[in-house]
Amino acid sequence: MVEVRLYTHGPKASIPVDGLEELGPDVFIALEGLGTFRGVSLEERARELVKSGKDLLKHSLKIHKESTRRGHASITTSAMLQMEVRDCSRVLSMLLVAPPFGSYLQESQRRSEVSEEYVVTPPNLGLNSRGYGEAVSKMLGFYRRLVKEGVELEDARYILPIGVKTSLFASVSLETYVYFLQLPESGEAKEYTPTEVFEFAERLRELLEHVAPALLEARLSFRNRLATYPFPNPFKKNDPLVSKVAKRFNYPHETVVLDSLIIEEPGEEEMLKAVYEGEKETLDSLNPFINVITLEPMSLVAYHQAIRHRTVPTAVESIYDAVQRALKNPEENTVIPPRVKNREELADEFQHIFTEALELYRKMIDNGTPPSSACYIIPQALKVYVIRNYNGYNILYPQGFIGTRTCSYTQWEERGI
Repeated sequence: MVEVRLYTHGPKASIPVDGLEELGPDVFIALEGLGTFRGVSLEERARELVKSGKDLLKHSLKIHKESTRRGHASITTSAMLQMEVRDCSRVLSMLLVAPPFGSYLQESQRRSEVSEEYVVTPPNLGLNSRGYGEAVSKMLGFYRRLVKEGVELEDARYILPIGVKTSLFASVSLETYVYFLQLPESGEAKEYTPTEVFEFAERLRELLEHVAPALLEARLSFRNRLATYPFPNPFKKNDPLVSKVAKRFNYPHETVVLDSLIIEEPGEEEMLKAVYEGEKETLDSLNPFINVITLEPMSLVAYHQAIRHRTVPTAVESIYDAVQRALKNPEENTVIPPRVKNREELADEFQHIFTEALELYRKMIDNGTPPSSACYIIPQALKVYVIRNYNGYNILYPQGFIGTRTCSYTQWEERGI
């Protein structure tokens, strides 16, 4: 059962205005919104409303609904939440850390060893429950063997299913997770979206109804699901765009540059000078002059880490498409860590267990288990294709993607990409 614990939220404040106690996010943000018309001053706007005799919460709801209807996203991006999500699987965490407007700290399988207590059993397995348990036990057994034989945790984890527990801390705005709150619980969405996502959304909604009911009601009354910022989601029926591009390039084993735009105006010499001499103002201007779009094959391990670098716009193929491709050719769609691949016996066993897990996935689907539950058995070594868009910051800056992911402490697969 997914646990969501909200530790802090805001903005909120106590102000010296008669008749008011602590102002929560609903009233606080409404008052600041009024400040865009008559000057930002929380105390002055609060005094005006108290003097007028208006009900602050009802008036706040009216303001938020009107602002939301007009498309003012700064209303729900101003409400902040700091929470822990516990006892969720990496299936759910793969989605929770994907939205770009958030900050996330997650329990790492590079450092934390996985045991039987970490296994997550999804619902709706039916007759497949026993087979699922046996397969996960076998994967865990091989994981322990790899660790015992000196393979580091960061490499041994590749054989683990994505249905294992993790935990994370998220500092986000209310707007960050609106997508989950809007998900319909029927039809195609429920067939391909893991149940944990709906559990998380339900718990988050309960918390928001307590701390920011007016903001929540106003935002959810705006039902256009396109009015949320895009983020990568592998748990969808299919993605013809990414799949089509991967197929066109014959499912490459290495990164392919699909397109690049490097405007010549600054000149190569000037660019390099700005980089080497740390001329921030020049580099800041160079940022939009550079744009590189890539097609990248990577394991689910690397994908889960890469999406946490939120400054790189990313699209990912459907995990269900990736599994179907892997079922036709398991060897070509398995990412085996070098430390395992270099030892023939371990590599053979790794591939065998990986393929068995995929076959169980197929069997579960054939027996009527929805993909949203069957996906929990998918090994983290599964190869998926990703489209990424790098700007000047991510290519040239030390804190950009290239700068941070090429250091010696970075996970080997990301460094290679």
